[in-house]
Amino acid sequence: MRYIFILTVLLLSFNTFSQPISWVEQTSGLTTQLTSVSVVNDNNAWICGYAGRVLRTTNGGANWVSVNAAPIPLTLDLHSIFAIDSMTALVAGSGSSSFLFRTSNGGANWTQVFTETGGFINSVQMGNAFAGFMMGDPVGGRWSLWGTTNAGLTWDSTNFYLPQAGTEAGWNNAFFFEVTSGVWFGTNNTRVYKSLTLVNWTTQPTTGQVNSYAIWFNTPLTGFTGGTALLMTTNSGLTWVSPASPLPGTANLSGITGFGSQWVVTRQASAIYLSPDNGATWSTSYTAPAGNFRHIAKSRANNLIYYGVRSNGGISKGTLLVGIEPVSNIVPDKFELKQNYPNPFNPNTTIEFSIAKNSIVKLAVYDALGREVNSLLNSELKAGEYSINFSAADLPSGTYFYKLSTGDFVQTKKMILVK
Repeated sequence: MRYIFILTVLLLSFNTFSQPISWVEQTSGLTTQLTSVSVVNDNNAWICGYAGRVLRTTNGGANWVSVNAAPIPLTLDLHSIFAIDSMTALVAGSGSSSFLFRTSNGGANWTQVFTETGGFINSVQMGNAFAGFMMGDPVGGRWSLWGTTNAGLTWDSTNFYLPQAGTEAGWNNAFFFEVTSGVWFGTNNTRVYKSLTLVNWTTQPTTGQVNSYAIWFNTPLTGFTGGTALLMTTNSGLTWVSPASPLPGTANLSGITGFGSQWVVTRQASAIYLSPDNGATWSTSYTAPAGNFRHIAKSRANNLIYYGVRSNGGISKGTLLVGIEPVSNIVPDKFELKQNYPNPFNPNTTIEFSIAKNSIVKLAVYDALGREVNSLLNSELKAGEYSINFSAADLPSGTYFYKLSTGDFVQTKKMILVK
């Protein structure tokens, strides 16, 4: 079923404005640790995890299908996955040696395309359908850096020489690759490495943070990295400094993504944090019911869809709420869910509600049997007045209920769809 909604927001301040992300839990069918996610578009995404697990969805996460098969051993922990498209993916795993597997038929069959004795691949990414790069911990005193120009069928390390400094190593998914901007990857040595050419490398100190567990750039100039605290750059990593406001929480970072001035960050804990203003302010976008986040990624097709994967096999899907505009600085003095209008309706109706203070807000629609037919909103909102235009074009005629829930308030109202 497809639903269209527009959220208009009356905010306390017009200086910065975030687009909330509505989160829902999805079913993986697993309890093993999930470590990496790659999102092709709104419908197609791939996930990997421990014990050789690979999952794939072609319907936006409504169903996740296990597609791990020989020669991927169930004893191999997988740490990084990149989906080129809905059918083609690369997944890396490491034990006493590192391995890379490739499928071109949706995971029905896999081929081992790379191995390195004593290696540990931290991340594999493609810049386009043909050109990609892979980063692993140093072997024999040099970083394990590999490139492909044929969609991952073969890999070559010629000219990709970067000597190891001391005993330094990298981190799973602490890697950012964009064809026009270059490559950055994190280490446990108070530095990140950057290259524009993949031949010549520069060292960028992360003073104050020994580890850089995750790294992401929204623009060629602006990026975030960090270990237990975030660092920010506005000059392509020449200098890394603390953002205007610290990220909430204390656990190690596990994932960073975003677009424009908006950032989505996870720690190895249960919360997802959101900043609309390059780290000037932070809020909790979502708190998972169990498990700790290991990685987060957004759709490469747009900025609308997000997935976070967790240590207990949990999957959280986020949908960016588009069409949001601040229209007033009025702050209501109470929580309130108003009657939709028109009512009865066919098929569009407007639902308005007021939030008296910053809150985690859930707005859902239920049928007459109490079954949830849509979660319109599940995110932290600032105090304000909100309006959602809800389309029930794909629902049958009947009586429906919509419920607003916050930590301090629950209210339900009835609406009637007549076609």
